Amino acid sequence: MKNKLLIAAIIVLVACLGVTVGAAFLAGTPVASAINSENSYAKDNILAASGTGKVTLKPDVAYINVGVDTFMKDAKAAQQENAKAMEKVINKLKAMGIDEKDIQTSGYNVYPQYDYVNNKSVLGGYRVTNTVKVTVRDIDKVGDILSGVQEEGANYSYGIYFGLEDQESAYREALKKAFEQAKGRAEVMAKQAGVKLKDIAAIYEGSAPAEIYRYQGVGFESLQKAADAAWTVPIAEGEIEVNATVTLVYRIE
Repeated sequence: MKNKLLIAAIIVLVACLGVTVGAAFLAGTPVASAINSENSYAKDNILAASGTGKVTLKPDVAYINVGVDTFMKDAKAAQQENAKAMEKVINKLKAMGIDEKDIQTSGYNVYPQYDYVNNKSVLGGYRVTNTVKVTVRDIDKVGDILSGVQEEGANYSYGIYFGLEDQESAYREALKKAFEQAKGRAEVMAKQAGVKLKDIAAIYEGSAPAEIYRYQGVGFESLQKAADAAWTVPIAEGEIEVNATVTLVYRIE
Protein backbone atom coordinates (compact mmCIF):
# COMPACT_ATOMS: atom_id res chain seq x y z
CA MET A 1 0.00 0.00 0.00
CA LYS A 2 2.83 2.32 0.91
CA ASN A 3 4.56 1.58 -2.40
CA LYS A 4 1.40 2.54 -4.36
CA LEU A 5 1.12 5.84 -2.49
CA LEU A 6 4.81 6.57 -3.13
CA ILE A 7 4.44 5.94 -6.88
CA ALA A 8 1.35 8.19 -7.08
CA ALA A 9 3.20 10.98 -5.29
CA ILE A 10 6.13 10.73 -7.72
CA ILE A 11 3.79 10.95 -10.75
CA VAL A 12 2.08 14.10 -9.40
CA LEU A 13 5.49 15.68 -8.67
CA VAL A 14 6.75 15.00 -12.22
CA ALA A 15 3.56 16.46 -13.74
CA CYS A 16 3.90 19.63 -11.72
CA LEU A 17 7.54 20.02 -12.71
CA GLY A 18 6.56 19.59 -16.39
CA VAL A 19 3.95 22.35 -16.19
CA THR A 20 6.40 24.67 -14.44
CA VAL A 21 9.20 24.07 -16.97
CA GLY A 22 6.81 24.48 -19.91
CA ALA A 23 5.50 27.76 -18.58
CA ALA A 24 9.02 29.03 -18.02
CA PHE A 25 10.02 28.06 -21.57
CA LEU A 26 7.01 29.76 -23.18
CA ALA A 27 7.27 32.87 -21.04
CA GLY A 28 9.82 34.45 -23.35
CA THR A 29 8.23 33.23 -26.62
CA PRO A 30 6.07 35.70 -28.57
CA VAL A 31 2.64 34.34 -29.44
CA ALA A 32 0.85 35.52 -32.61
CA SER A 33 -2.74 36.50 -32.05
CA ALA A 34 -5.19 34.47 -34.13
CA ILE A 35 -7.39 37.54 -34.54
CA ASN A 36 -6.03 40.76 -35.96
CA SER A 37 -7.78 43.43 -33.96
CA GLU A 38 -7.07 46.03 -36.62
CA ASN A 39 -7.46 45.61 -40.35
CA SER A 40 -4.01 46.13 -41.90
CA TYR A 41 -5.61 48.22 -44.64
CA ALA A 42 -7.79 50.32 -42.36
CA LYS A 43 -5.27 53.17 -42.28
CA ASP A 44 -4.87 53.25 -46.06
CA ASN A 45 -7.39 55.28 -47.99
CA ILE A 46 -7.16 53.66 -51.40
CA LEU A 47 -9.07 53.39 -54.63
CA ALA A 48 -8.45 50.57 -57.12
CA ALA A 49 -9.49 50.52 -60.78
CA SER A 50 -8.90 48.00 -63.56
CA GLY A 51 -8.72 48.55 -67.29
CA THR A 52 -8.48 46.36 -70.35
CA GLY A 53 -6.81 47.09 -73.64
CA LYS A 54 -7.30 45.37 -76.98
CA VAL A 55 -5.32 45.48 -80.19
CA THR A 56 -6.69 43.82 -83.33
CA LEU A 57 -4.25 42.91 -86.07
CA LYS A 58 -4.04 40.82 -89.19
CA PRO A 59 -1.83 37.76 -88.64
CA ASP A 60 1.52 37.79 -90.40
CA VAL A 61 2.67 34.20 -89.83
CA ALA A 62 1.04 30.77 -90.04
CA TYR A 63 1.99 27.41 -88.56
CA ILE A 64 0.78 24.24 -90.25
CA ASN A 65 1.25 20.61 -89.24
CA VAL A 66 1.30 18.09 -92.06
CA GLY A 67 2.42 14.50 -92.20
CA VAL A 68 2.64 11.16 -93.91
CA ASP A 69 0.83 8.10 -92.56
CA THR A 70 2.04 4.75 -93.93
CA PHE A 71 0.75 1.23 -93.18
CA MET A 72 2.46 -1.96 -94.34
CA LYS A 73 2.89 -5.55 -93.20
CA ASP A 74 6.61 -5.10 -92.55
CA ALA A 75 7.86 -2.44 -90.12
CA LYS A 76 11.08 -1.71 -92.02
CA ALA A 77 9.29 -1.46 -95.34
CA ALA A 78 6.73 0.93 -93.79
CA GLN A 79 9.52 3.15 -92.46
CA GLN A 80 11.30 3.22 -95.80
CA GLU A 81 8.13 4.04 -97.72
CA ASN A 82 7.24 6.75 -95.22
CA ALA A 83 10.70 8.28 -95.46
CA LYS A 84 10.49 8.45 -99.26
CA ALA A 85 7.13 10.20 -99.13
CA MET A 86 8.25 12.66 -96.44
CA GLU A 87 11.37 13.52 -98.41
CA LYS A 88 9.17 14.50 -101.35
CA VAL A 89 6.98 16.61 -99.05
CA ILE A 90 9.98 18.46 -97.59
CA ASN A 91 11.51 19.06 -101.03
CA LYS A 92 8.17 20.48 -102.17
CA LEU A 93 8.08 22.82 -99.20
CA LYS A 94 11.57 24.08 -99.98
CA ALA A 95 10.67 24.52 -103.65
CA MET A 96 7.71 26.67 -102.57
CA GLY A 97 9.99 29.04 -100.68
CA ILE A 98 9.93 27.58 -97.18
CA ASP A 99 13.28 27.96 -95.42
CA GLU A 100 14.82 24.79 -94.01
CA LYS A 101 14.82 26.28 -90.49
CA ASP A 102 11.05 26.66 -90.76
CA ILE A 103 10.51 22.92 -91.29
CA GLN A 104 10.70 21.01 -88.01
CA THR A 105 9.85 17.39 -87.24
CA SER A 106 7.20 17.46 -84.53
CA GLY A 107 6.37 13.77 -84.31
CA TYR A 108 7.56 10.37 -85.52
CA ASN A 109 5.90 7.12 -84.46
CA VAL A 110 6.14 3.45 -85.39
CA TYR A 111 3.64 1.10 -83.81
CA PRO A 112 2.05 -2.29 -84.52
CA GLN A 113 -1.58 -2.50 -85.49
CA TYR A 114 -3.60 -5.54 -84.48
CA ASP A 115 -6.79 -7.04 -85.86
CA TYR A 116 -9.18 -9.22 -83.91
CA VAL A 117 -9.96 -12.52 -85.60
CA ASN A 118 -12.05 -15.14 -83.80
CA ASN A 119 -11.60 -13.20 -80.57
CA LYS A 120 -7.83 -13.32 -80.97
CA SER A 121 -5.43 -10.44 -81.47
CA VAL A 122 -3.57 -10.89 -84.76
CA LEU A 123 -0.79 -8.61 -85.94
CA GLY A 124 -2.01 -6.88 -89.06
CA GLY A 125 1.03 -4.74 -89.82
CA TYR A 126 2.85 -1.59 -88.80
CA ARG A 127 1.84 2.05 -89.01
CA VAL A 128 4.40 4.82 -89.36
CA THR A 129 3.50 8.50 -88.93
CA ASN A 130 5.86 11.38 -89.55
CA THR A 131 4.71 14.95 -88.87
CA VAL A 132 6.43 18.26 -89.57
CA LYS A 133 5.57 21.70 -88.27
CA VAL A 134 5.93 24.31 -90.99
CA THR A 135 6.26 28.04 -90.39
CA VAL A 136 4.80 30.00 -93.28
CA ARG A 137 5.88 33.64 -93.25
CA ASP A 138 3.84 34.55 -96.31
CA ILE A 139 0.34 33.60 -95.20
CA ASP A 140 -1.05 34.15 -98.70
CA LYS A 141 0.74 30.91 -99.66
CA VAL A 142 -0.88 28.70 -97.02
CA GLY A 143 -3.56 27.30 -99.32
CA ASP A 144 -1.06 26.61 -102.11
CA ILE A 145 1.32 24.90 -99.70
CA LEU A 146 -1.38 22.60 -98.34
CA SER A 147 -2.36 21.60 -101.86
CA GLY A 148 1.27 21.17 -102.93
CA VAL A 149 2.32 18.87 -100.09
CA GLN A 150 -0.79 16.73 -100.54
CA GLU A 151 0.17 16.16 -104.15
CA GLU A 152 3.57 14.90 -102.96
CA GLY A 153 2.19 12.39 -100.47
CA ALA A 154 1.16 14.23 -97.30
CA ASN A 155 -2.11 12.62 -96.26
CA TYR A 156 -3.02 14.33 -93.01
CA SER A 157 -2.99 17.70 -91.30
CA TYR A 158 -4.26 18.59 -87.86
CA GLY A 159 -4.56 22.31 -88.00
CA ILE A 160 -3.44 25.73 -89.05
CA TYR A 161 -2.47 28.34 -86.49
CA PHE A 162 -2.23 32.01 -87.39
CA GLY A 163 -0.15 34.30 -85.23
CA LEU A 164 2.01 37.38 -84.95
CA GLU A 165 5.77 37.31 -85.29
CA ASP A 166 6.14 40.38 -83.07
CA GLN A 167 3.48 39.64 -80.48
CA GLU A 168 5.32 41.56 -77.76
CA SER A 169 4.88 44.92 -79.51
CA ALA A 170 1.16 44.28 -79.90
CA TYR A 171 0.87 43.31 -76.23
CA ARG A 172 2.68 46.47 -75.11
CA GLU A 173 0.26 48.57 -77.13
CA ALA A 174 -2.64 46.77 -75.47
CA LEU A 175 -1.04 47.47 -72.05
CA LYS A 176 -0.94 51.20 -72.82
CA LYS A 177 -4.64 51.18 -73.65
CA ALA A 178 -5.42 49.19 -70.51
CA PHE A 179 -3.48 51.65 -68.35
CA GLU A 180 -5.31 54.65 -69.79
CA GLN A 181 -8.67 53.00 -69.29
CA ALA A 182 -7.86 52.13 -65.65
CA LYS A 183 -6.69 55.69 -65.05
CA GLY A 184 -9.86 57.14 -66.56
CA ARG A 185 -12.08 54.87 -64.47
CA ALA A 186 -10.23 55.83 -61.30
CA GLU A 187 -10.75 59.52 -62.05
CA VAL A 188 -14.48 59.01 -62.61
CA MET A 189 -14.92 57.04 -59.40
CA ALA A 190 -12.92 59.55 -57.38
CA LYS A 191 -15.03 62.42 -58.69
CA GLN A 192 -18.28 60.63 -57.92
CA ALA A 193 -17.06 59.75 -54.43
CA GLY A 194 -15.93 63.30 -53.72
CA VAL A 195 -12.29 62.37 -53.09
CA LYS A 196 -8.99 63.34 -54.69
CA LEU A 197 -6.49 60.99 -56.22
CA LYS A 198 -2.97 61.25 -54.84
CA ASP A 199 -0.09 59.07 -56.01
CA ILE A 200 -0.26 55.52 -57.35
CA ALA A 201 0.43 53.02 -54.57
CA ALA A 202 0.63 49.92 -56.80
CA ILE A 203 0.29 48.78 -60.40
CA TYR A 204 -0.70 45.23 -61.27
CA GLU A 205 -0.40 43.65 -64.69
CA GLY A 206 -2.98 41.03 -65.56
CA SER A 207 -1.76 37.59 -66.52
CA ALA A 208 -0.04 37.71 -69.89
CA PRO A 209 -1.84 35.71 -72.59
CA ALA A 210 -0.46 32.45 -73.89
CA GLU A 211 0.83 32.43 -77.41
CA ILE A 212 -2.15 33.68 -79.35
CA TYR A 213 -3.24 31.85 -82.41
CA ARG A 214 -6.43 31.66 -84.37
CA TYR A 215 -7.18 28.02 -85.17
CA GLN A 216 -8.52 26.65 -88.42
CA GLY A 217 -8.76 22.87 -88.84
CA VAL A 218 -7.96 21.13 -92.09
CA GLY A 219 -8.38 17.33 -92.07
CA PHE A 220 -8.10 14.37 -94.41
CA GLU A 221 -11.27 15.19 -96.28
CA SER A 222 -10.28 18.77 -97.08
CA LEU A 223 -6.87 17.73 -98.36
CA GLN A 224 -8.30 14.91 -100.46
CA LYS A 225 -10.89 17.21 -102.02
CA ALA A 226 -8.16 19.67 -102.88
CA ALA A 227 -6.26 17.02 -104.78
CA ASP A 228 -9.29 15.50 -106.49
CA ALA A 229 -10.66 18.82 -107.66
CA ALA A 230 -7.18 20.32 -108.31
CA TRP A 231 -7.98 23.54 -106.52
CA THR A 232 -6.22 25.52 -103.83
CA VAL A 233 -7.42 25.06 -100.26
CA PRO A 234 -9.28 28.28 -99.31
CA ILE A 235 -7.94 29.85 -96.12
CA ALA A 236 -9.51 32.72 -94.16
CA GLU A 237 -6.99 33.94 -91.59
CA GLY A 238 -9.28 36.54 -90.02
CA GLU A 239 -7.87 38.81 -87.31
CA ILE A 240 -6.10 38.30 -84.01
CA GLU A 241 -6.99 40.07 -80.77
CA VAL A 242 -4.24 40.80 -78.27
CA ASN A 243 -5.61 41.69 -74.84
CA ALA A 244 -4.06 43.11 -71.68
CA THR A 245 -5.33 44.02 -68.21
CA VAL A 246 -3.94 46.58 -65.77
CA THR A 247 -5.04 47.43 -62.21
CA LEU A 248 -4.07 50.74 -60.60
CA VAL A 249 -4.24 51.35 -56.86
CA TYR A 250 -4.35 55.04 -55.85
CA ARG A 251 -4.02 56.68 -52.48
CA ILE A 252 -6.86 59.12 -51.96
CA GLU A 253 -7.68 62.03 -49.69
